[in-house]
Amino acid sequence: MTNCLLCHNKLTSYFKFSDIFLSRKPRETVCTDCWEKFEVISDRHCQICYQPDIDGTCYDCQQVTEPIRHRAIFHYNDFAKTYFQTYKFQGDFRLRSAFNNVLRNSFKKQLIVTVPVSPKHLQFRGFNQVTVFLSSAKLPYLELLAKKETSHQSLKTRTERLTSDNPFTLKEKVALPDKLLIIDDIYTTGATLRNAASTLKNAGCTHVSTFSLFR
Repeated sequence: MTNCLLCHNKLTSYFKFSDIFLSRKPRETVCTDCWEKFEVISDRHCQICYQPDIDGTCYDCQQVTEPIRHRAIFHYNDFAKTYFQTYKFQGDFRLRSAFNNVLRNSFKKQLIVTVPVSPKHLQFRGFNQVTVFLSSAKLPYLELLAKKETSHQSLKTRTERLTSDNPFTLKEKVALPDKLLIIDDIYTTGATLRNAASTLKNAGCTHVSTFSLFR
């Protein structure tokens, strides 16, 4: 039987975050067959937001007055949705280490800020999927932002996402560095990352860029 966690979860019940302390030696996170189903974004993408299969700049970025430079690694395809359904929404905490090497190779001496989840969502899920990714990869990060309670982004239409009020605030008044990189797991409309970046810029950070594992 495969040791891949994704293959394993197709055959057995899900392993919850609350069970992490009962786990034995961890299985191989993702097998080669599963890993190859993650689709790396090709060189043909929007030069600003990394939307796949775009030459030059996409329509959405052309409409934004001050677009923020974004970078992503993988296309959010059907297999990626399966992964996040298992890891993020059904709480299989073991899948946190799937992208350790990718993350370690993606950042060079950058100050990372994570996108927070609201207290309600954190209590329900048990973990912030972004900070857990980084902790698993042993990458340092700053938690400068707090998030108000809002309905889950996946329940909103595209228009609702783009027109929602900014839910982010600074945790405390601090002197911010000139450059920060905001990290999230998935970029859909970009509203979450733009709101987070706007909060940091309004607080005095001059250069803010963004990154997501999936686009």
